[in-house]
Amino acid sequence: MTNSILEINNLSVIANTTEKVLVSDVSFKIEQNEIIALVGESGSGKTMTSAAIMDLLPQGTQKTKGTILISGVDTNNWSAEKKRSARNTLTSIVMQNPMSAFDPVLTIFYHFWETIVSHNAGETKKTVREKSETALVRVGFPNPSVILDLYPFQMSGGMLQRVMLAIALLSSPPLIIADEATTDLDLVSQKKILELLREHCTRNNSSLLLITHDLGVAATLANKIILMKNGKIATVQQVKEFFTSPQSDYAKQLMSCHHALYTDRYNKIMEIIRSDKNELN
Repeated sequence: MTNSILEINNLSVIANTTEKVLVSDVSFKIEQNEIIALVGESGSGKTMTSAAIMDLLPQGTQKTKGTILISGVDTNNWSAEKKRSARNTLTSIVMQNPMSAFDPVLTIFYHFWETIVSHNAGETKKTVREKSETALVRVGFPNPSVILDLYPFQMSGGMLQRVMLAIALLSSPPLIIADEATTDLDLVSQKKILELLREHCTRNNSSLLLITHDLGVAATLANKIILMKNGKIATVQQVKEFFTSPQSDYAKQLMSCHHALYTDRYNKIMEIIRSDKNELN
């Protein structure tokens, strides 16, 4: 018997004005403690899929069909209030554009306060601040008290992305959706965040839907890869199989590009290093 945290059946999303299909008949499951990477080029439908899961589709788009089950419950039957309350308790999302997730006239502390108090009205400012500082330290901020008093416009995109991750992990939801969560981070911070996500899933038996165009990130963290193209699923494979024996022509093409960009570049760098060493000797 499987224990699906998320089950999507025949999800379709269109643009209202043009009726262009943005997501077409997408179906997949995420089991408990499973990490799935949803990969594909820009415009493939990855972010629209995640937005539909969270009921956060942008204005001008709509879901035309499909069911989304969270922990076995069909969200089509949920009220708007139920969907709102499910965010951060059943699911949390770290969005691609962190600036859009924050109110520029409110401090970072208020954003933590709003999230924590919405699920536990009895929290005091002192306990909220303590929980917020602990969460910020976990995502790599050595000075959390200073961060809490900043406004979003005083922070970089990478810093805001880490703050958003800290807020998302606060309630230990069964499902986390990370949409390009490490895109604006340097390599050291990226490694730390990926390790934190894996550790969180292991410790809490949580599941992760990792949305990325970076195959290296997918290989580092995911159990399974779902490859999208033009709003449809092109390939579903275990990570090792995807990298060693890609099924679809599109997956093979993607892997070829990946090797050309990274493997060939690495070999050229090593040739230069070996050449320089020989000259020194």
